[in-house]
Amino acid sequence: MLETERLIIRPINEMDFKDICQYGCDEETGQYMIYWPKSKEQIKVFINDCITSMGSEYPTWYEYVMQLKSTLKVIGNITLEIKKLEAEIGWISNKKYWNNGYMSEAVNRVISFAFNDLSMCKIMATCTDKNIASYKVMEKCNMKRISEENNHKSIRQGIEVTYNKLTYCISRK
Repeated sequence: MLETERLIIRPINEMDFKDICQYGCDEETGQYMIYWPKSKEQIKVFINDCITSMGSEYPTWYEYVMQLKSTLKVIGNITLEIKKLEAEIGWISNKKYWNNGYMSEAVNRVISFAFNDLSMCKIMATCTDKNIASYKVMEKCNMKRISEENNHKSIRQGIEVTYNKLTYCISRK
């Protein structure tokens, strides 16, 4: 478990299902993301897959929830995918809690954990150029934009989408 001034950041579990559905099924919340939104059934499978991955001897995928200390409500989750000494970080949060600094607070803490406890050397993050809030979080967390790929193609919910992909990076000092 990780903590910040206002948040508990802990591994995801089945008890988080209801709170995650509040934002994870929401089209507006997931509009700029490849893997979100999800149906309730997809969220159940996602949670189970996360738990299985983190339970392995050498996890390559960590999934944390952000919980408000004041109410214990889960307001978002953060993914950390490990690839040797590099990690990719991503996040989603409940729109009712946007613009309060929670995400940058949580991402900073997870980055610190990845560098100090998991010995990562570099952490990457990507988003579409339309997701201004997401790249602002990256910048607040001292990540630097290293590339902009116009007309990037990906598959979102079975459909090919094209977007301008921004890639950010932070390296361990």
